[in-house]
Amino acid sequence: MTLDFQTWMRAVWISIMEPSDSARKVIEMNVPRDALWTGLALVAVLNVILVVLLQMISPAPVAFQEEAFAVSPFGFVAIISIFLVMFVFGIFYAGQIMGGAGTLHGSLTIIVWFQSISLTLEAVQVVLVLISPAIASIFGLLSLGALIWCFMNFINVLHAFNNLGKALVAVFLALIGTALLAGIALAILGIGPAGGVA
Repeated sequence: MTLDFQTWMRAVWISIMEPSDSARKVIEMNVPRDALWTGLALVAVLNVILVVLLQMISPAPVAFQEEAFAVSPFGFVAIISIFLVMFVFGIFYAGQIMGGAGTLHGSLTIIVWFQSISLTLEAVQVVLVLISPAIASIFGLLSLGALIWCFMNFINVLHAFNNLGKALVAVFLALIGTALLAGIALAILGIGPAGGVA
């Protein structure tokens, strides 16, 4: 299968419009675990690059930009990487607590694909900022709504809940657990807003 820009954008569009079917297809692909962990590391790095680009080209106040760059790029990569890894486990265990049937491999697959979709929309927003910051802001809000809807359906399919309410609770539990554990891990490693990696 040849993966070009048009094919990629079509896959992203279908994932947003038909998230349940897309989640099933992605999980059924059974991508090797090593490839998925590599993909997770890649999306973490790309996330930082796009965030930095948005901060550089967005017409934000100087004080806000200085605060945004308080964490070094390496520290930012570490923060996102730790959060994503813990979120993978969080989604898995939260689903298990809620009686879900998802696997750790499936959780990793879903998170990597979801992050890929999110990064694609963020890249589009970067381009729109150059054209019109107002349009980019509207696109950002619409993207946020679409991503939330998409992720709820992804988790619903992953754990075979057949109930978006249970998926929402599972995501909420995963976020709380991830935030707490990631905060502890970052504190131990000395990574924080005071200057990146201590």
